[in-house]
Amino acid sequence: MRVALPLLASTLLVLAAGCGPDVPQGEPACSALHLDHKPTRIPVILVINDAMRRDRLGIYGGRAETPVFDRFARENLLFDEAFSQAPWTLPSVSTLFTSLYPSQHGMQTIAGSPREALVLPETLTTLAEVFRDAGYKTAAFVSNPWMGKRSGFAQGFETYEESASWSHDGMALSDAALAWLRTVPDGAPFFLYLHYIDSHRPYPALELDELRAQAERIRSDARPVSEPARRAIAAWISIKDGGLTGLLVERRIALLEMAYEKGIANFDRAFGHFLSGFDASWAARDSAMIVTSDHGESLFDRGYGNHGQSLHDDEIAIPMAARLPGVRASVDPIPCQVGLIDVVPTLCDYLDLKCTQPLFGRSWFGASQDRRWLAAEGVGGQPRHRTIRNREWKLLWEPDLPPDGPLASPFRLYRIDADPGERTDLARSEAADARRGIEAMEPALRNAVPPFEVPAGNVAPIDPALEERLRGLGYLDDPQQQP
Repeated sequence: MRVALPLLASTLLVLAAGCGPDVPQGEPACSALHLDHKPTRIPVILVINDAMRRDRLGIYGGRAETPVFDRFARENLLFDEAFSQAPWTLPSVSTLFTSLYPSQHGMQTIAGSPREALVLPETLTTLAEVFRDAGYKTAAFVSNPWMGKRSGFAQGFETYEESASWSHDGMALSDAALAWLRTVPDGAPFFLYLHYIDSHRPYPALELDELRAQAERIRSDARPVSEPARRAIAAWISIKDGGLTGLLVERRIALLEMAYEKGIANFDRAFGHFLSGFDASWAARDSAMIVTSDHGESLFDRGYGNHGQSLHDDEIAIPMAARLPGVRASVDPIPCQVGLIDVVPTLCDYLDLKCTQPLFGRSWFGASQDRRWLAAEGVGGQPRHRTIRNREWKLLWEPDLPPDGPLASPFRLYRIDADPGERTDLARSEAADARRGIEAMEPALRNAVPPFEVPAGNVAPIDPALEERLRGLGYLDDPQQQP
């Protein structure tokens, strides 16, 4: 709120002057996790639910019904400061698989006519290849068409099933993964990757009973509805056995949220279905599992409703929970700031796997005393945009946006511990102190992603059927996304 600006501005003046212990610094290595013993060749499962923003899950205070994830998190390890390194799937999963930032692996663009998409370079070593080379069986079951073999994500997987990429049916994906598990010999180590898409657009249809049960929520939603939001509600929201006009339901943002939250709940049930089958198998006795997302969803918090548009936390703050035998936490939930870029070094450290290429994430168990600013980049069509953060401050650099007034600046600055919704942009204030604060953090932003020679990559054509599928998911040139 603006009433807090004088205090924040004066604080920034101290920071910019470089005085005392409050000079902004990167986050220290995680001290809340303790690795009591390293397991040997245990099964590892990595679960992604696409487009699942953190603040909508029940355990994080959200409205979505997520009893399975919540129970898994309570019984294991829950992170409250996890972030994606990009706000859409192609660069985000590339970072997850390689521990490279988007500008380092280069998987950031869709271009050309006919459409073309980049292919993950074969010269990069993926997490699946690390496991395969260590003697693990490897398999992936994916439901986002960006995850197709044409994008290069099948590197290192012996089994790579992408037929679910034309469906939102998380139950079917769980069944396919469980069927594969039954073919794995008892005791054989494996790495299994599951990529659900239940909460991604197009959102599931709402039932009449659901509308009636949440009628007050809809009626009381006083947020302004822009014309793009109205078009999106009309295009994206479907109601079984009825329609918005026939029911005289107001076109409110709450309707979008309800449908989106239902998609998260659908994932939770599909995840529960997988866990029920997995827990009955031999592999459940001693296995590691990480459950997270590749990015969030804006839901018209900032004038648009999908993702890939910015580096605000509605698009990059993600849930994360993990079961890691031999690891305990001294704090619950775990306050360490972690990213998808940290998954590869963490698993390599945890399981003593050999990682060969440079890794720019850091292990959750690392003893390094170096501080770091966690960075994100890779906005669709604006790959130069970047943000850095610690637990108090967030600096956002958006050089490719048009000027927007007399204080036009490519920077946005937020005191995120006091303003987690990023509503008060200190860089847009008239205070010179805020600009000095930006000057104090700008070098860290520019150096947050170390130089790395982007390997030469190929492009794969996006055929008409795939283009139509991607458009239906809200990618490409979707007019509903324009603010």
